This record gives sequence, C-alpha cells and structure tokens, in this order.
Amino acid sequence: MSNCPNCQQPVAPGDDICENCGAVLSTISIPAFVAAPTLPSAPVSSSAPAVSRGNTCPNCKATIGPNDDVCEQCGMVLAVTAMNTIPTTPSTPTSISMAPTMPQTPVGQNECPRCHKIRIPGKKFCGGCGFNFDVFANGARATTVVAPQIDPMAAAPQLRAGNLLNNKYKIIKEIGAGGMGAVYLAEDQVLKRQVVIKALLSDNDPDLVAQSIKEREFLAAIKHASIVSIYDFISMGSQGYIVMEYVQGKTLDQLMEERGRPFDVPEAIKHIVGVLPAFTYLAKLGLVYCDFKPQNVMLEVLKDGSEVVKLIDLGTVIKYEPSPKDVYGTHGFYAPEAVKSPSPQTDLYSICRTLAYMVSQMDLAHPIFGMPSSEYYKAFRDYPALYRLLAKGTHSKATQRFHSAEELGDQLAGVLRQVVGGSPSVPIASRLFVSGILTTTGKLGLRGEAVLDESDKAIDQLRYGDRALRGGNYSSARAFYQQALKANKSSVDAHLRLAEVMIDEGEYAQALAEITKVQRQAPGHWKIAWYTGRLLEAQGNLTAAADQYRELIADLPGELPPQQALARVCARQKDDSGAVKLYMGVLKADPSNTEAILGVTDSLLNLQRYDEAAQMLSSVNESAAKYIDAQLLLCDLYISRMKPLSLQNVQRAAEAVKALGGRTEDARYYLARAEVYHAAWRLFRNQKIPAGTSLAGVAIPGPRVLGEFAEESYAQYLRHANRPANREAIVRQKFAVAPWRLL
Repeated sequence: MSNCPNCQQPVAPGDDICENCGAVLSTISIPAFVAAPTLPSAPVSSSAPAVSRGNTCPNCKATIGPNDDVCEQCGMVLAVTAMNTIPTTPSTPTSISMAPTMPQTPVGQNECPRCHKIRIPGKKFCGGCGFNFDVFANGARATTVVAPQIDPMAAAPQLRAGNLLNNKYKIIKEIGAGGMGAVYLAEDQVLKRQVVIKALLSDNDPDLVAQSIKEREFLAAIKHASIVSIYDFISMGSQGYIVMEYVQGKTLDQLMEERGRPFDVPEAIKHIVGVLPAFTYLAKLGLVYCDFKPQNVMLEVLKDGSEVVKLIDLGTVIKYEPSPKDVYGTHGFYAPEAVKSPSPQTDLYSICRTLAYMVSQMDLAHPIFGMPSSEYYKAFRDYPALYRLLAKGTHSKATQRFHSAEELGDQLAGVLRQVVGGSPSVPIASRLFVSGILTTTGKLGLRGEAVLDESDKAIDQLRYGDRALRGGNYSSARAFYQQALKANKSSVDAHLRLAEVMIDEGEYAQALAEITKVQRQAPGHWKIAWYTGRLLEAQGNLTAAADQYRELIADLPGELPPQQALARVCARQKDDSGAVKLYMGVLKADPSNTEAILGVTDSLLNLQRYDEAAQMLSSVNESAAKYIDAQLLLCDLYISRMKPLSLQNVQRAAEAVKALGGRTEDARYYLARAEVYHAAWRLFRNQKIPAGTSLAGVAIPGPRVLGEFAEESYAQYLRHANRPANREAIVRQKFAVAPWRLL
C-alpha cells in the first residue's frame, strides 16, 4: 500500500486514479483527461490540496515551470487537482483518448508539434499539452495527454452564423461547447427542421477524421424515446461533425441554475426514473454512455404540456469492450474504474452521483468518489432511504452497487414512495417481495415472502407449495418444496421456502441447514440475508437478527419488508421509540399496512402516546383482515388505558364496538361490549352522565338497564370463550353489574 503523491492518502495497488483527490498516479497505463476547451477552469476550493506551480512534481520531484500543466519529466497531469475541486458546479467534461496524434513538425526541433510551446532539451513531455516526444522519436503510437487549459479545437475552423455546412445545414448560432468541441444550432435546408450540430475533436490527418466518423456511425441506429436522435455524420478535412435532433427545453443543470437551488427530492427522482429506460436500452445494445450528468439531460415540454426527459449528447457513447480506445467522463461523476473500463454499470454509478448532486448541489470534489456524510446536506438528512440508495449506488466496490438500470429503477421507485407517501388501499408493487395482500402471517407475523424466480425449472411445484403454506398446511407445503428440489437440485427458492416452513414449526437446525446450502451455491444472494434474519429472530437472537435486517435495508433501500422486520425486532428489544420511527416510515409508503399499524400501536401504547395510538387504529380500513383486531384494541384503549375514564371515551369505545355488530362471533367482541356497558354504568352511578346522553346512537336508559346489558354481554363472552383464563374475574364483573332481583 503506497500513498498518493498529491494528497498523501493511501492508494491501493493497481490504482491509476487517487480515490481521494482524483490525481492521476505515476505509472499510468492510460491517457490523462482532456478537459473542455471552451470553458474556464473551475474555481479551486480553499480547503483542497493543490499542486504547487514553480516547485517540484509531486510524483517524480522534477522541477515544474510556473505555467506547466503537465510534468515534462514523468507526464503527470498537474491540473487534475485543480479540476477536481469544484464547490458547486459540475466540472466540465473530460476525455481519455487513445487516438493517435500526428505531429505537424519533425520531433526534435525547438517546439512542441502540437501546441508549439518551446521545448526544453532533454525533457520527455511537453509542459503545456503533455505531448510525448520520445514516443514519436521511436516511431511508436502516442498517447494523448492534454492539460485542461489547452484548446483541442484551436486549429479547427470556427463555424459562424450563416455558414452552410455540407451544402445542407445552415448555421444559426453557437449554443454551447462540450468536451469534444463547439455545439451549434442549425437549420436543415432540405427537411426544413432545426438540428443540433456538434463538432468532434479535430485531427491533422483527414483520413483519421473520416475513420473516426465511420467508427461512430453506429450511433445512428440508436432509436429510443428518451434519447436524442442522430441524423447525420459529416467529415470535412480535419474536422468531424455529428448532426442530432434539436430538443426544445432546458437541461437539468440549467433548471437548477435558474432556480438557484437543488431540485426537490421527488422531482429529481422522477427525472432520473424517467431516463433510466434509456440506459436499459443502451445496455442491451452493448453501449456505454460514459458522461451522464445534469448538463446532458434535457427536460422537453411536449405540445400537450407533458414533460419528458432526454439524453441529448451521444458524442461520448462508446461500444462496450474491455479496453476501449476512447473513454470520456466528467470529474465528480464518473466511477473510479471508468477511467480504464467503462461499462453499463459505471453509467449507473454516474447516475447516482448525478442524483446526489441534483438534490444537494454537493461539492463534487469532497469526496470525488462515493458519498459525503449525510449530516452535511439537508436532503440526505431528511430522506435516509434516498441516502442509502445513493451510498449503495456509489459504493467503492463495484460488486456492491446496482447491476442494472431496472434494479436501480425498482429501488428508486420504492424510495420515492417513502418520500412522497403511498396511497391508501393501493398495494405496494415489488419485484422482490410478494404483496402483503397475497401472503399470510406466520410465526413472526406477516410472512414477507420473497418473490419466486420465474425461471426456476420447478416453478409449478413452488407455487403449489406457497398455496399450501399460506393456508397453514405445513406438511403439504413441505412435500411440494421437496418435490421442487427433486426437479431442480439447485433451486434457491425451494431450499429457502423449506427453511420458512421449518422456522414456523420450530425446526431451527434444519432451517439453518437449508439456508447454508443456498449460501454455498449462491453466495451473496439477498434472499440469504432475509431468511437468516427471520431464523435468528425466531430463535430469539434479536441483536443478530437486527444486524441482518439493517444489512438488507442498506442493500434494498426501496423495499419495505426489511424495515418492517427491523421495527418488529426493535419492539421486542423494548426499543419502542426506534420501532415507532421504523413503522411510521413503512406506513408513510404503505398506509394500508395493517400489520404495521398494529405494530406501531403496541409501541405507542408502551410509550403512553394514547392519542396517537387511537388515531392509528382508527385508520384501519374495514375491509382489512385485521379490522376486527384494530376495533377491539381501540375499545380497550378508550376504556382501560386512557385515564381518567371519560364520557367521551366511553362513547368512542361504543362506536368501535357498534362497528363490529353482525361482523363477528369472536368472544372478544362480547367482552368488549360488556366493558363498554360496564364503564357507562360506573359513570352513571357517579353522576357523570347528563340526562339525555346517547351511547352509540341510543339514549342511555339508566344504570339498571346498563347493568343488565353488561351482565348479558359477560354471559355471552363466557359461552363463546373456550375456558378462558380470566373466567373467575369475568364472573365477578358480571355479578358486580347485575341488578338486584327478588327470587
């Protein structure tokens, strides 16, 4: 383990870029970055490390001239540090180019053949643009290393308003500049439509320009609603151009600049979710976008007023291959490994960094990779689920990140529900967990079934097993899952469903054996953590179970079952405050989750937050499976928990009991009804009920009749209950309210 020569932070063996400051390290086997030529360099943060000009190279210790951007001895890009320190504005796009660079003059004369800076005898590299003198002296292919202040378009002809390009496109005006060249608005004189023309990096060899254009013609085949269309390619001498669809609208970066603040979190997520299908499409074509950032996403307003997001710059799209010739990226957005091996997965990293910037306008240089601490930015503090998603998406280990745009989109949709809230009676859709309305409760409460793998050869047996399990027929479920294993010995779901059956039946050792088998054949699968947590919870090892659930929450930030499971464990650990916080997060996204409502109610009761508990119970829909439980608990809350007993609470309890009339023969219903009459009887005897007061819409008749109603309800409870443990206490209550009778 060595240290970065710039910031002195540890550098892992084989790293070409410092993960702390972004400096290009010494033994570079790849080219350095080419910064945008037409934009001024970004301001340098006062707290960021910087290369001291006029001193020595931090890598090879050779003397550096005051205006040198590249070390003339070792070729280290000195300006990279300055480019990385960006307080609020994304850095300009950069390029890593392996394209051959042909000198204009014989090497060995007194000036650099590329930038014409005076050459110092004996130096290997040009201090201005990084040109490698030795490579062309040996007749080898050169690596382009251009420092940020050098303009690669300087030798290219500048298009002006009125110019006619290729006898077809009339230039209207210059509308911007990218890392590869200027961008123009033009009019197609044949089709009478406006187009965007982007200049590519120029080259002194027209043949190489033509070859470069030909190599990018694959872009014309890209056809997607969320991607700008490519119309034409033009090669004119030493300059190449791409002609693209003109999208009317504003980039996400422009919108942030106009508003003077970051996006609201829901809006930012919706824009990113809207553009993700484009990345699914590109990945299927084997293409890498490379340079995703707010400047490259346009919000287009259609004629009907609807909005769509579009990728507007395909100039950096490359074909996915292990060692690409050209690589592009922008400091602060690209993944660490993207400098050498860009892939569809590194695009997902850039998407997450972009989303993080959109909601916070965070300093992209601190850190240049990964995520800053959540305490520094309000959006990250207010929305922990979003922060967990961004932390996963920008993890230092590529294997720990999202692996597809669909996976990222699913979790983002889940996070969005947690941010804006779900709709009552609308089931939560998930590709990983079965909806709560389709599953049942088990030993631990709501089962939280993991969705079956539809490609499993034993899918039919697995479905039959699930039906039996939901019906409580464990022996039949076990038989079907064992049949599934005979049909497919490597079925992950068959082993884990067997483990679920064994957990419910208390066969913990056998359940662990099934989970261990899956760990051997599919290490790292998220379902392993889920069923391991459930096993530990059933065994009473609550601390270990909580650790498993927290790990799963970090891995699946948009899913609710792991959060609900952790809330349940917190409640069992007597951490009712933690349980309430977790349950409330679940209920915001899924307001109709009755299990969560009852769970949070128990914790609120333990905390003596009775009014909040009553409000939660009152929100249970009457069509919910646990509606009766909720109403009975509400009645108990008003009569037994809230002190002192008041007429208003007795009336509320009476309404809760009335709502269950004719819906159930549960013995608890008769007991609750008896308790309501008994409570009203006590108030009447204490003269706390005014004349004419009604109870559940019926005028209170008097203490004698109330006593008779209570006595009869107690009797019905004793008839319906099967030898209740509280029988003696109930008989005493019955006699206490029974009116005197003459025998």
